[in-house]
Amino acid sequence: MNTPDPFREWDGAYVLGALSTADRLAYEQHLAQCASCEREVCGLAGVTALLSRVPEEWAVQSLGTGPEVPAAVLPRLVRAVRRRHLLVTAAAVLVAAVTGAVLGVLFCYL
Repeated sequence: MNTPDPFREWDGAYVLGALSTADRLAYEQHLAQCASCEREVCGLAGVTALLSRVPEEWAVQSLGTGPEVPAAVLPRLVRAVRRRHLLVTAAAVLVAAVTGAVLGVLFCYL
């Protein structure tokens, strides 16, 4: 089975200089051994120069405020989270009760 490359998604962060010093050094060691990641970094190398040419106003305007969230969504989300917490708690109590019952029966016969 192939293990996933832990550095697979680091190429963009590396090119943009967003990795910590330790991560950058680890990624550079990886690049020396991985032709696939090296190709990805080479393909992204010009992106920083292109991004530096975008006026700051355009970048900020492109972010926008996002879509409006209907007022009814938040209460539904809160109910869903509460319901999920209740189910998880109930499941934990059930598991504890069954485990206690099984252990009780086992200790009675020892």
